[in-house]
Amino acid sequence: MTAAVPLLPLRRWRPTSFALLIAATCLPMLLAAALALSLRAASDAVSHTAREHILVQVVEPMPQRREQLAGAVLTRLDRVEGVVAVRRVQEQEAEALVAPYIGGMKANDLPLPALIEVRARNREPVARALRTLPNVQVTAAGAELGPLSRLIGALRAVAFGVALICAAATGVIAMLSARAALAREGATLDILHALGATDRQMSQLVSNAVTRDAAVGALAGLLAAIVVIAMVGNRISALGAGIDPDLGVGGWAILIALAAALVGLAMLSAQATLLANWRRVP
Repeated sequence: MTAAVPLLPLRRWRPTSFALLIAATCLPMLLAAALALSLRAASDAVSHTAREHILVQVVEPMPQRREQLAGAVLTRLDRVEGVVAVRRVQEQEAEALVAPYIGGMKANDLPLPALIEVRARNREPVARALRTLPNVQVTAAGAELGPLSRLIGALRAVAFGVALICAAATGVIAMLSARAALAREGATLDILHALGATDRQMSQLVSNAVTRDAAVGALAGLLAAIVVIAMVGNRISALGAGIDPDLGVGGWAILIALAAALVGLAMLSAQATLLANWRRVP
């Protein structure tokens, strides 16, 4: 005879060491996910800089001729389609850039090139417009950021890998917890089975306790992750380097969804383990 009502819990529920293990896997998973989300914003900023920022150099030793060429460059840039902004770098700024590398020499004694910073949607029209001018070089200001962009991509991959490993560890821990529950409550479950309880009812009975432990652990891990992310974010903001550590509403929603998904993964892993175990029992 099949039981028609849900079975009562085997014993009064209290959080077990399984909840602590879930918290221990949830915390690094959420931190890795937060790092990946933050690095995505950093990668977008680096790509934007490398794509749109252009540096024009007028390499001419004669000051008068250099000023004439710089004026011609500015005139042509005004007519180039897709140019967003143009800024002539002041001589004081250029001198400050080279001052650490020339020892005791005076920067104003050197024939420094005239520097013009350009923001454009595409580098090719700018290069074509200035191609006929002598001693004018057009370079991508963000070309040297290529290694940094690749490093950020590698760090994102590592963060995603850590998150996936933590999720897999959660599934394994849930399966081991379910097997431990079988060993602990085996006699009681055999009696319930003899009284007519189905395999699915008994798997739900055990997996419910696993799910509650997973929920407690995931909540603890989420709260700990929020504290750590807030502390690190405050330190980054204090640097004043133009780095925005805020994950935004979407980022926090993703972290909460990941914590909830971890609970679902633990529940499904426990149920699958229990059902597979009882199917092997004649």
